[in-house]
Amino acid sequence: MNDEIFRSQNSDRYLRFGAVILLVSFAVIVYGHVFSNGLCCADDSMYATVAKNLAFGKGYAQSTPLDGSVGLRSFDPGVGTGPTVIIPAAVLVYVVGNVPWAPGFTTATISLSLLFLGLILLRNTSGGGAYVCTSVLLLYSLTAGLHFEHWYSLLGETPAALLCVAGAGVLANKPERRSSIAVAGLLFGLALMAKLLSLLAFIPIAFWLIRSAVHRRDGRHLFDCLLATTAFIEPFVLFEVWKVLVLGPHLYWLNTMEFLTFFKSQSTASTVGLGNIAAVVTNALNTYSNNSAVMHQRFGYSPLTLLLVAALTVGLVCRYADSQFIKLFCLLSVTAALIEISWWLFISNGWPRYALIGLFLYFFAVSCVVFIRQSWLITSSITLLLLLVFLPGYSRFSDPIRFVWKYRYAYTPRLVNLLRTVRFLEKAQHDQPFVMGVWSTAGDIEYTMPTVGNFIRYDHVPEDRQGGAILVRNKIWVDFAPMPEFTAWEKKCDELLLDAPPYVVSRCPGSRK
Repeated sequence: MNDEIFRSQNSDRYLRFGAVILLVSFAVIVYGHVFSNGLCCADDSMYATVAKNLAFGKGYAQSTPLDGSVGLRSFDPGVGTGPTVIIPAAVLVYVVGNVPWAPGFTTATISLSLLFLGLILLRNTSGGGAYVCTSVLLLYSLTAGLHFEHWYSLLGETPAALLCVAGAGVLANKPERRSSIAVAGLLFGLALMAKLLSLLAFIPIAFWLIRSAVHRRDGRHLFDCLLATTAFIEPFVLFEVWKVLVLGPHLYWLNTMEFLTFFKSQSTASTVGLGNIAAVVTNALNTYSNNSAVMHQRFGYSPLTLLLVAALTVGLVCRYADSQFIKLFCLLSVTAALIEISWWLFISNGWPRYALIGLFLYFFAVSCVVFIRQSWLITSSITLLLLLVFLPGYSRFSDPIRFVWKYRYAYTPRLVNLLRTVRFLEKAQHDQPFVMGVWSTAGDIEYTMPTVGNFIRYDHVPEDRQGGAILVRNKIWVDFAPMPEFTAWEKKCDELLLDAPPYVVSRCPGSRK
């Protein structure tokens, strides 16, 4: 028995050291992508542009609006990542300028800080090092290859998921303390304002608090519910007050209605009336069939495997784990994960990134299997089996490592050409905004330009201003979603001024009338 305890203590010490090494190595990989491959995606460029405009004193505004309108649009309803991420990015841009790496540096620093915080909080917990190692490896396997940009781009899914995990951990650690309840509510509120899908993850917390209040039937637990709710909605309320002050009541109402329309478009349920139960069920089953295929294709998991592993983990943890903290954390996390994943499978439009919050929560929950009170050999075997079930193939697993080894923190050719394009446009002779396709075809250029509001969408250019117009586009996003009308513009504006792949600048024939 003493030999077993001694062996366990030694393994804990080695695993804590291994967790530190693993997190530092992971940070090196993530920051390698931050500095080499900033502004990698259309969406992160759009959010980065909002951060830049805020830093430049233009307000919380989008300058390549999704609806194609000309000029700045304050609080664009189509901006899906919220102020929890965008405001810190704006602060960094204000300090260092609108350099390509600043937006991703914000996401990476928030996310890695939360991971390191978890290691610090678990430093004295038996099995804490093993938990960090297991969860980080699973998260790496989830995102390596296809979705690693969520660690180094200005996208809200990763910070939102980690804030939810932090909130569940804070509450589970000291559930009777009001300070824990308040902090947990605030963390979930910040997650909500990073990505609204985090609202689903708060449901188990709300249920647990309400159940405690009903079960105890005293004013203290009712006050705890009110405290958690207040802390949770505080970031949302502050942001909405800011919107009202900027937009005014009438425009705020129109903005809210437009946002609700946009939000409904992200799910398939909005196309079916809730009164027709049969149609709702049929639509949900069809959506499940399509989205489960997408999950298997993009992540390599089947919903049935996820459910079975979750059930096995919860059973083992509830039966064999010593810590009530671990038991409650596992239950809150796995319930939140299954709610998020169920929404994605049965209701969402199937975009893979919308599944990430649920999958992040899921892997943090199933990693709790390392805390079961069994022999070191049994626990290690179960943990190894868990890793083998979810780890991807070698090629995908090694992609982020090989990328960092190849560029070694230097700009990729795409970023070099982005800066070259911006320098060219700064010197170009023009007396009107450059012409772009949709917002995605010029988002990274708009962010990197030293000025604001540099573009106008092709279908908003007045006829008498088309002659001599300068057409600018990122061909990656032009080819991603071709549009016949914009293709006609490309054919018409065939005087090539700059070809810096994937960026192309050309001039339209004629002169302005």
